[in-house]
Amino acid sequence: MRKTSQPQTAWLAAAALAFSAFAAFTGFPAFSQTAAPNEPSQAIAAPNPEDAALGQQLMAAAQLLQLRQPERAITEHLDKIIAAYELRYKDEKFRPYTGRSRVEQLLYLVQAAASKQEPEQGAIIVPQIWSDAWYLKGYALIELRRPAEARSALEAALALAPRNAQYLGELGNWYLGQRNWPQALKIFEQAEAAAKAFSPPEVKNTELSRAWRGFGYVYVEQGRWDDAEKIYLQCLELDKNDRRAQNELNYVRSQRPSQRAPAATP
Repeated sequence: MRKTSQPQTAWLAAAALAFSAFAAFTGFPAFSQTAAPNEPSQAIAAPNPEDAALGQQLMAAAQLLQLRQPERAITEHLDKIIAAYELRYKDEKFRPYTGRSRVEQLLYLVQAAASKQEPEQGAIIVPQIWSDAWYLKGYALIELRRPAEARSALEAALALAPRNAQYLGELGNWYLGQRNWPQALKIFEQAEAAAKAFSPPEVKNTELSRAWRGFGYVYVEQGRWDDAEKIYLQCLELDKNDRRAQNELNYVRSQRPSQRAPAATP
């Protein structure tokens, strides 16, 4: 029986912190601590000494997830991190966002300034620890088989970082688990676009190939064998050592119905 290559194992929890580790000790995304000269002073949240401790809590939660202790990760760390940031920004008049790159940050700031729906038509960049905590909580809830709560947590992460390919990939996984192929494909398409435009160079290929493998899984379920083969080959062009893509490609080639024409009747 086929096993999906998409659901992530506990190592992903630690990977989620790759770009939060620095922020855990500075309180900001690693690449930006002050507003640019032509940006409003509200664009970047002011430093807060509490962020270093919250970052360490995030790492502790990731370690518990690696040990397959998702309930402890939530109750001992993730809920506390989320509560701390919600309390800090509850009276903030600008909408909070997190971003892993300067380009992603600027997108949120510009879109908020142009939107009539944003409070005061503005946004503020806050520590990524907050959105990562929601993301890891979503992952933990999936492990606990609490899908409705997991979806809410992942959507909360995406409310803070709508173009984060990693968060989008996990939400795409959630829809795979629900066997909602059209919506899963839609989310993976968003993850692909986000990875191309905004993922940091160190994780861009990983997040792009994850989105493509999501395409492939959906294509197989829809009986689109040629499309599935093409996308897995595309993954291997990006990374010849992508074992998940290779395993799925092998599955496609072993299961695809024969396309040979039937023999002519004598």
